[in-house]
Amino acid sequence: MFSMNFMNRRFLPELRGFSMERVPKEGRAANLLTPAQQICLQSIATLVDVRHNGLIFGEGGHADFLYAVATGMARVSRCSESGRRQVLAFMLPGDMFGYPEQGIYVNTARAVSAVTLYRISWQKLTVLLRRDPEMHASFLTRIAFDLRQAQKRIMTLGQQNVAQRMASFLLELIEHTEFYDPQRRHLSLQLTRFDLADYLGTTPETAVRILARLEQEGMIKRLTARLLEISDVDKLNALLEGRRRNG
Repeated sequence: MFSMNFMNRRFLPELRGFSMERVPKEGRAANLLTPAQQICLQSIATLVDVRHNGLIFGEGGHADFLYAVATGMARVSRCSESGRRQVLAFMLPGDMFGYPEQGIYVNTARAVSAVTLYRISWQKLTVLLRRDPEMHASFLTRIAFDLRQAQKRIMTLGQQNVAQRMASFLLELIEHTEFYDPQRRHLSLQLTRFDLADYLGTTPETAVRILARLEQEGMIKRLTARLLEISDVDKLNALLEGRRRNG
């Protein structure tokens, strides 16, 4: 992990989530921070670059920092007592992670690809949130968003088949322009089949088989091992909303 300054970096920290208020026809997560809040948060953060598969923090480590993704992708995982890994979430630009339990990290986070992160001191953030009630409310909104996402994931694992879980993941990923080119319909799938399988709750072989099935049914086209063409978004949505239990 390498600390960097902000020189020549054009992006500002984002905190993505859904508003608590009802917003008609608003379906995508948006930045919860105002421009002034972004600059304020940047002032207490350090920008760090982490190489592919580099450790961001480990389970059981002392939690001094919170992290926000600027570019790239990180994964948060935990191992059971038997040693089996479960990928709990993929962190994308605008996502924040590293919430501690009694000052300790309860999960492990690594870079899926090369990733740039904002590293924010918990001590400095606490002072800032006490001083800025509106930013405090934005962080509470983000935490509520994370809770809803976790609940959604429990429902996904419990009630959807593997093909539907795959469709859900692809549809979520295409909302991020860093990974999806809507003009060419190209989706950069930077994670390995092992990461994908551990996230979907299946085996790497099944994950590959499901991708082949989606391609056969005209939903995607595999251009390379890490690049997909999203051929039919409507079919992916129909699969996600369907009631088929096989797969």
